[in-house]
Amino acid sequence: MIAVSGMEDIFVGETITPTDAVEALPILHIDEPTLQMTFLVNNSPFAGKEGKWVTSRKVEERLQAELQTDVSLRVDPTDSPDKWTVSGRGELHLSILIETMRREGYELQVSRPEVIVKEIDGVKCEPFERVQIDTPEEYQGSVIQSLSERKGEMLDMISTGNGQTRLVFLVPARGLIGYSTEFLSMTRGYGIMNHTFDQYLPLIPGEIGG
Repeated sequence: MIAVSGMEDIFVGETITPTDAVEALPILHIDEPTLQMTFLVNNSPFAGKEGKWVTSRKVEERLQAELQTDVSLRVDPTDSPDKWTVSGRGELHLSILIETMRREGYELQVSRPEVIVKEIDGVKCEPFERVQIDTPEEYQGSVIQSLSERKGEMLDMISTGNGQTRLVFLVPARGLIGYSTEFLSMTRGYGIMNHTFDQYLPLIPGEIGG
């Protein structure tokens, strides 16, 4: 293992080579952001009561610093100098950033998360996630029903032995907003859920939720 310091403008997945043997390794694929939130300076009457970094300059500096180490994060300016659109790989990704900033003394307000909708060939599309769940068999019925209510499509169901079942679903990212807490409660904490970005598909009309 080698550590290199002092190099600027280098990112995760890039290759460092000697000048006489320039052969780069394939660039790592980083899942693109699928969820975004608006971060705002705390302008409530209680601003400055809990944190020490409250100005837009300090908040923006912290967000820009995060971009140096988090390659799946994106920060875009808005029409206001006091708010930014922050995009990430899901609720957990953005929640960790928010909690870390608050523990460091930053005060901010955040909006409700929403998925990033794209127009592809003239059609509005939304991100879908491939969800893999390992759960005790006694809870599989509840999990299947809950994800079906969130417009999920079951792709596979495998008995893995010892009373465990593996479920694979294709679920719109909207359907996973707020689902982690429900899932943990439903499986009494015994369920394990992982999900990765799969593809953009035509937007499902109407609200999605449990």
